Amino acid sequence: MIMRLGHERSLLLLAAGISILATPALAGDCDAVADAYDLLSKAPAYRQLTSLDGKPLLDSIAVGDDLYVKDGESWTKTSLEKGQRAAMTKRMVPDAASLKDCAAAGDETLDGAAMHVYDYTPPAVQGVGDPGPQRVWIGADDGLPHRMASESTKTDVRLQFDNITAPAP
Repeated sequence: MIMRLGHERSLLLLAAGISILATPALAGDCDAVADAYDLLSKAPAYRQLTSLDGKPLLDSIAVGDDLYVKDGESWTKTSLEKGQRAAMTKRMVPDAASLKDCAAAGDETLDGAAMHVYDYTPPAVQGVGDPGPQRVWIGADDGLPHRMASESTKTDVRLQFDNITAPAP
C-alpha cells in the first residue's frame, strides 16, 4: 500500500532519496560517489521508486525539470524552474569533499547490470536532517546511481533510466 503524502513532503522525500559503514575515506571513492550524483543531476529522465522499511512509499518520475509524483492511480506534475532539479541533487551531494567515510564495498549485479558499490556518509541538509551512512550502487557502464540504501533510515531507493517518459497527469 502506498501512503498518500502531502505535495511538499513528496518533494522533500524525493530530494532525500537523491541523497541516500564507516571506514577511512579514500579520495577516489568519494570522487566516484560525487561523480555519480553529478551524472544523475544531468540525466534527461529517470524513475525513482522509494521504499521505507520494505514498503513502497514514493513513486516519482523526473523528466527535465518536471517532476511527477504518483498519488494512488494518478500522477501530480510539478514544473520546476530551469536547473532546479540539478540544484536539488547538488544540495544533497555538493561535491566529493562534502562526503565522509567513502569506501568501495565491492562489485555486484543489480537487475542484470554490473555495479560498483560504495559506502559513504553525505552531509546533513537543512530541512532534511542528517541522512546517516548510506550505500550506493553505481552502474559500471553508465556511472549513474541505480540504487541507494540507508540502514539508519530504513530507506531503499531504486532508479531506472531506460525508456522513461512523462506520465499523463
